[in-house]
Amino acid sequence: MTSSRSLRGRSGGSFTAVAILAFALIVSVVGSYITYKELNAAFQRHSAIDTATEDLITLYRMQIDEETGIRGFLATGQDVYLEPYYKAVQQFRPKFEELEQLNRVVGFQAELPLIDDLRSMNESWERSVATVLIAHPNAPDSLQLLAHGKLSLDQMRGDFDALGTLYASESKSSEDAAQSLLRRSVFSTSALILLFGALAIVADVVRSRTQAALERERVVADTLQQAFLSGWDSLPYVRIGTAYVSATRDAAVGGDLFDVYRLDEHRSSVLVADVSGKGLNAAVETARVKYSVRSFAEENSDPAVVLAKFNRAFARSAADPESFVTVFLGILDDRDMSLSFASAGHAQSFLRRGEDVRRLEVTGPVIGLAPTSEFTTERIVLKSEDMLVLATDGLTEARNHAGELLGEEGAVRWIRAGSRDPDRFAADLVARVTKYAGGRIADDFALLVIKVA
Repeated sequence: MTSSRSLRGRSGGSFTAVAILAFALIVSVVGSYITYKELNAAFQRHSAIDTATEDLITLYRMQIDEETGIRGFLATGQDVYLEPYYKAVQQFRPKFEELEQLNRVVGFQAELPLIDDLRSMNESWERSVATVLIAHPNAPDSLQLLAHGKLSLDQMRGDFDALGTLYASESKSSEDAAQSLLRRSVFSTSALILLFGALAIVADVVRSRTQAALERERVVADTLQQAFLSGWDSLPYVRIGTAYVSATRDAAVGGDLFDVYRLDEHRSSVLVADVSGKGLNAAVETARVKYSVRSFAEENSDPAVVLAKFNRAFARSAADPESFVTVFLGILDDRDMSLSFASAGHAQSFLRRGEDVRRLEVTGPVIGLAPTSEFTTERIVLKSEDMLVLATDGLTEARNHAGELLGEEGAVRWIRAGSRDPDRFAADLVARVTKYAGGRIADDFALLVIKVA
């Protein structure tokens, strides 16, 4: 028979273990909340930097429109060339105010004098040069005015470049801060797991609570991954299906990524990428890939040029010199339904047209091998009912119980037999891969399906 003293001792020990566990859980929840708030603030700041960079690019384009309009008018004497000038004049002041307000809200100080200087120089150029030349295009001093205006324009371009450099520096600082927060989260989570493991030795109840904590951390990490995969734009002329399956069980954060982003009224970028590595560091890299490619695609419509610029940037700033990225980047133009694409070592890209399925060619090496790598652009015209199937290597490298790879032939066979509905197609393909792999996918698998309406 157990004595009452023994019972009280067990009860007190269990109570102490549960109290310690409850305290640890409170610390975990509070720490996770604080980390979430800090990460959210970091990503909001990064988003503000992206917006400011986009506004700066827009202002630069508007300035070029003004210059081009004036020169075209002076060369031909036709008022039609002044249309982009007048349009830019109307939009310049609101866009400057928007950029200035954004910088004040975020707390950027170094950029504000440059923005104010740009606005003043633009207003001076419009008043002293452009307006005078429009009113008197054949005046004897028109060439002198143009020369004087060029000095102002050169100074404005210098300010544009300086602002771009400041925003790039702010973006790098924001990325470093996010990476530091993520690493700190990893260390904090590891410490909590050790604490939960120690408490599990004391009592069975601690073990069950530890498992719950690990599952909570997995859910937090999965939410983070979904945040990186969300935010892509819908396109009115296509239907889109997506899927993402992570092979990592303790933290569902891998390096696979897809994105659809509207560049302007007619063009949109289509991106699928696979970053080497796993865990939160890979998640940081996926965020950098997504927003860097978006930014470069805003500046240039040639996918090969975009990948070349991104490759140089990646080579300079990659945290791990051994890391690399495979990328498929397409620019879809709804005016002729053309797709210009470049593929940096990304072989899992297919076009299904009727019963025919063909792989889209790789047009360059993987990102990160060498900063001087070159890429080429291919172009195809899509037809109604055509379907782009863009996946990461979790598709072709799926293995069955005998260790046999699915390979490209197996993937083509499944794509040919897939549903005509993009969402159903994506779900069915994931189910096929999972079944083929015996219920356990060995590598992350991201899938983007685009069907032309």
